[in-house]
Amino acid sequence: MRFMDIKEELNTESGMRVIDSLLNVGLLPSLLIDKDSHEILYQNKKAVELLGNVSGKLCHHVICAKEEPCDNCVLKTMTGNVAIHDGYLEPLGKNVRWMFSEISWFDGRNAVFAKLVELDKNNVTTEAKQKYFQDMDQDRRDTDSLTHIPNRQKFYRNAEAILQSDAEGSYAVVIFDIDRFKSINDLHGMTRGDDVLVYIARVLKDSFGFEENFGRMHSDLFAYIIRYEKKGEIIRQIEKLRKKISQNAFDFDINTSFGIYLVEDKQVPVNLMCDRAMMAVKTIKGDVLKFCAFFDEQYRADMLKASEIERDMQESLARGDFKMYLQPKYRLSDNKMVGAEALCRWIHPRKGIIPPMDFIPLFEKNGFILKLDEYMWEEACKTIKDWINRGIEPIPVSVNISRYHIKHNDLEGVLTRLINKYGISSSMLTLELTESLFLDNPEELNRIMIGLQKLGFKLEVDDFGAGFSSLNLIRNITVDTIKIDKDFLDNEIATEKGKIVVNHTIDMAKDLRLQVIAEGVETKEHVDFLKSSRCDVAQGYYFAKPMPLDEFNKLL
Repeated sequence: MRFMDIKEELNTESGMRVIDSLLNVGLLPSLLIDKDSHEILYQNKKAVELLGNVSGKLCHHVICAKEEPCDNCVLKTMTGNVAIHDGYLEPLGKNVRWMFSEISWFDGRNAVFAKLVELDKNNVTTEAKQKYFQDMDQDRRDTDSLTHIPNRQKFYRNAEAILQSDAEGSYAVVIFDIDRFKSINDLHGMTRGDDVLVYIARVLKDSFGFEENFGRMHSDLFAYIIRYEKKGEIIRQIEKLRKKISQNAFDFDINTSFGIYLVEDKQVPVNLMCDRAMMAVKTIKGDVLKFCAFFDEQYRADMLKASEIERDMQESLARGDFKMYLQPKYRLSDNKMVGAEALCRWIHPRKGIIPPMDFIPLFEKNGFILKLDEYMWEEACKTIKDWINRGIEPIPVSVNISRYHIKHNDLEGVLTRLINKYGISSSMLTLELTESLFLDNPEELNRIMIGLQKLGFKLEVDDFGAGFSSLNLIRNITVDTIKIDKDFLDNEIATEKGKIVVNHTIDMAKDLRLQVIAEGVETKEHVDFLKSSRCDVAQGYYFAKPMPLDEFNKLL
C-alpha cells in the first residue's frame, strides 16, 4: 500500500497507524522531506530518539546545521532515484552518512526519504547511540547485498508488521520472478544478470518508495505486500509493474510471472503466504498467455500429491514398480496381430495403480521421463529377445519418444546400444512420436528421424489429427506410419462430411506410402468404417485392452 492509496484515511486514527507502521518497520533513523520546501514532513521513532522532535523544521537546519540550503543541495541535484550525502550532524556532533530516495507524498508533493545509514563510532557514550549501532548492523544483515533492498527475512518482518497494524484492511502477498532468467545468465553473462536484478529492485523502489513492503527472496525471486479493496486493483498494479520492468535499456526482453496470495488469516506466517503465492506462479510457467495467477487451495493439494510422486519415483524404478503393459495391434484385412504398443503402468506397493496422467506430465517436467522411457525401451527389447529365444515369432513393439529425448539425449546412441545389447533387429522397435513434437523445431527433428530410419528403426506419428498441422505434416516429414487419434476418429465419423475427411486423409497417407493405424477403436461401427476406408491396422478396446506381459504372451 502506498500513501496515495490511503489519503482518504489520513485524518483517521487507523490511517495514521498504518503510516506509523510503514515508516517504523525499518531499524534506522529516517526522515521524510518535502523536496521543494525542505520541510521535514515526518520522522520515525528512531529519528526521534536520536535527534529529538524535528518535524516541521527545515532539513538543512537539522542535517547540515546551516541557515540556507547548500549550493550543491542533494535535494536539488539528485539525478537518479537514490543519492548519498556525507556531512556533520550538529545535534550529535558526529560525521554521518545519509541515503536519499525520491518518492511521492500522498498529496502529490515531491518528497525525499532520508535514512541515516552510517555514523562515526568514535566516542560513543550514550545508550541511544549504542543502540543505533546495533540497529545499523542488524539493518545491514537484513539488506540484500546486491540490490540493497530488504532481503527475505526483513521482508517477512516488514510484512508481518504491516498486517498486524491494520486489522481491518485486505492484503495480498505477491511473488514474481523473471521468465527464463537462467538463459539471460547463460547468454549474456552473470554480471548482466545481476544488472537485471538491480534494475528490478530500482523499479520496486520507484513504485513503492520508502514503504519497504517489498524484498528480494533469492536469485530472481521478489515479493511485495499490498493493500486492496477489489481483486482488480491487484491485477492493475501488476500490469503497471510489468510494464515498468519491460521498459528497459537491455538488449533483450525481461518478462515476469506473478503469483498472488489473498491474505484471509493474518496469523498465518508470512513465509507460508509466500510459499502459496509461489505455488500460483508455478501453475502458469510455460504459458505465454498468462502472466499472473491467484493461489487456489487445490494447487497445494496437487503439489503435495506431486511431491509424494517425486519422492517415490526413484525407489519405484529401482524396485521394478513400473510395469510394461502391451496393447495388441491388429491388421484389419485378416484380424492378425501384427504389433503391440508398450504402455507404462505404475503399480505402487502401498497406493496401488497410479494413473499415467498423474505421473507422466510431471516426469516430463522434472526430466525423470528420460530414465523411465529408457527403462521401458529396455523392457521392450528384453521381451523381443525372450520371444526369439522361446521360438515365438516376434512382432514389432512401439515405444514412446518424448520431446525431452529430442532435446536432452543422444537418441541414436541410446537406442543402438540397447538393440546391440539384446541382439535384436532395429526393425523390431517402432518409435512413436506425438504430432506436437513437430511444432518446436521440425527441421532438427526431421534430421534426427532420418538418422534413426537409416539405422533401421520404424517411425510412427501418434495422435495424428489432434492438432492443426496434420495435412502439412504428412507432406513434409519422414515417417513410416501415422496413427489416427481416437478423438479425430470419433468426431469426424459422426457426420457424412467428417467421414469424407477421414477417408481422404487415409487415401492421402497411402498415396504417400504411409501405413495407417487407428487407435482407440472401441465399437463395431469404428471397425466397419475403417475397413471400408482401407485403414491398415487397428488398436483399441474392441480388440484388446493393454495387458501385463504374462497375459499378452498367452495371447501371442
